[in-house]
Amino acid sequence: SPGPLYSAYRDPAETASLRVTFLNYYLYSPVEFGRLASEDFAMVLASMSFVCLYIGYHTGSLFLALLGMLQILLSLPLALFFYTVLRVTWFSQVHILSVFVVLGVGADDIFVFFDAWRQSASMPPPISSSVTSRLTFTQRRATSAVFNTSLTTAIAFFATGVSPIMPLAAFGTYAALAIVMNFLLMVFWWPAVMMVWELHLRGARLCGCCCVCACCPCPEAEEGP
Repeated sequence: SPGPLYSAYRDPAETASLRVTFLNYYLYSPVEFGRLASEDFAMVLASMSFVCLYIGYHTGSLFLALLGMLQILLSLPLALFFYTVLRVTWFSQVHILSVFVVLGVGADDIFVFFDAWRQSASMPPPISSSVTSRLTFTQRRATSAVFNTSLTTAIAFFATGVSPIMPLAAFGTYAALAIVMNFLLMVFWWPAVMMVWELHLRGARLCGCCCVCACCPCPEAEEGP
């Protein structure tokens, strides 16, 4: 029986003296293709869970992990808005699978920003003396790295827009827009998330991992930077 990522229509029909290749566009394309895409979408949920857990492990904060996943997911409807502005009318299950690309790029951007924020605490006093100066340092250091990775990825997908195969061109355009939206959220939205965590949640027990209030300060928060 067909299992995950398997289609019985891909099996060869053959005997010892006869080999048959069968193709029915109206059966294979809308029905079987949709079924396989739906199974791939189930893998999206597993990938999202793993990425969320790893972000939480890397940052030590469940708050940052959940808000990071929210940022990644928000890039998809934002990309869809500009996708319609470009008057592209084709949209299928394959477009939703672009979340795999955004998960990888978005998580990498979060790691770059968070590591730059950690590094700012060990910089000389002009930088580490205040939260504002630390955020300025982090923003400048992380934005350039995030911009380079997002730009190259977006250009690679935008390049598929010239393909004569319409579904491929539409998917590449949508994936590129999702990467651009994720970059804009990283630049304008994620710093605010970091400040909420640093100023209000980092002092909670386990540094904001399990508490959403600062009523149980942890030793690290009491010692200060």
